[in-house]
Amino acid sequence: MRAVAAVLLVLYTTVVVRLTLMPADTEGQVFGLLDRIMLKVSHGRIEWAQTEQLANIALFVPAGFLLAFVVGRAWLAALLTVLASAAIELAQQRYLPSRVPSVRDVELNSLGGIAGALMAWPLLLTLSRSPRQRSPRTARPSAPPAPGPH
Repeated sequence: MRAVAAVLLVLYTTVVVRLTLMPADTEGQVFGLLDRIMLKVSHGRIEWAQTEQLANIALFVPAGFLLAFVVGRAWLAALLTVLASAAIELAQQRYLPSRVPSVRDVELNSLGGIAGALMAWPLLLTLSRSPRQRSPRTARPSAPPAPGPH
């Protein structure tokens, strides 16, 4: 399971890097399409700002979910997604002048990563149980006799 999650995480990370660390015109094409879809689906009730917020959350849900399986701990996956989001925004600030990094993006990405990790948590708990714990408990052997004369 961990190996499959790792492969999927690498593939998904490629998508995230493409969307977040490329010039703004690349992102604009993807989000422009997303905005048109959201406008149509919501019958014009969802504006661009709301679409962007939802996209920032949704972008990191799969990352948090898959990362939880790779590292084996939901809390660690949540923490790593927060750090990854902050690193992306710092990279945008330093190396991509066409991008507009923000603390709000870190908050929304982090929310998505945490949500993904929380979704993985029950599955991780189930998978981490040993086969002995999954089977019905067997009767315990009786206690050894007390020391002393018999």
